[in-house]
Amino acid sequence: MMSRVTTPDGSGSTGTTRAATDRVREGIPAGSLRHLSVLFSRSPERATIEALYAFDAEVRRIVAATSHEAAHARLQWWRGELDRLAAGRPAHPLAQALQPLRGRRDLDPAQLHEVLVAADLDLARMTYRTWRELDAYLSRAAATTQRLIAATLAGERGLTPAEAEFAHRLGAATRQVEMLFDLDHDLARGRMYAPTEALEAAGIDPPAFARDWRSERARPFLADWRIRVGHELRALPAVLAEPAQRRAQRHGLVLAALHGRWLDRWTADTSHREGPSRELGPLTRLWTAWRTALRHP
Repeated sequence: MMSRVTTPDGSGSTGTTRAATDRVREGIPAGSLRHLSVLFSRSPERATIEALYAFDAEVRRIVAATSHEAAHARLQWWRGELDRLAAGRPAHPLAQALQPLRGRRDLDPAQLHEVLVAADLDLARMTYRTWRELDAYLSRAAATTQRLIAATLAGERGLTPAEAEFAHRLGAATRQVEMLFDLDHDLARGRMYAPTEALEAAGIDPPAFARDWRSERARPFLADWRIRVGHELRALPAVLAEPAQRRAQRHGLVLAALHGRWLDRWTADTSHREGPSRELGPLTRLWTAWRTALRHP
């Protein structure tokens, strides 16, 4: 008799293909930056990439839960599910969609445990003293997913050192763009990612920054952070010196370009409230993705 493992959302190991498809699509909403980067990658591995993004979205939903106890319980369940995935018997539709990762070169679904570690840090409202400590968090929270995507796109030839570096830097940079735009949301929930030593070096009291990041004193710090991330995004194509690598990693190049354009929406006026005017318009998204993909045929 087939055993049944109950998932956190009440489904079981007998979940249908439609359930898996629906859950995967939740990770890349139509028209989103991730959706366009996957679409313009023109990769036959699209389904696996979408599944990785869906897992990332699932973990973010868990972290956003109002009950820490429930969030920790769900993360613990996912640790067991990743182990079941590695053993070839996943129960959750998302884990089932991730099965193509098993047994392939440079691909190990166990690496997704790092994403769960980052989620634990978020739930603990961890602060970071230095940029180096923040980068260690970013490596878990975002670069892990990008490395697995890059390895998927590299295929049987294997991931080159340049592609691995590209994926790490891409994940770290794009996550920092999200941090800059989500300052209100994160600080309201007690999560401050700006390194405390960097704030103090800029003459900013970290608790004061957490209370009001729009202060005059904080503007130069945030502007410098934005410039640093923008430079990193623009430098990413040069990491991939070989045309074949750029073709393979077209997804990441499109994602970097889209986040670069999004970051351009940031203004020096840090008192400006988030709103539609700071969103990247659909035509701009589509044009940026198409133009970037065209450069790497």
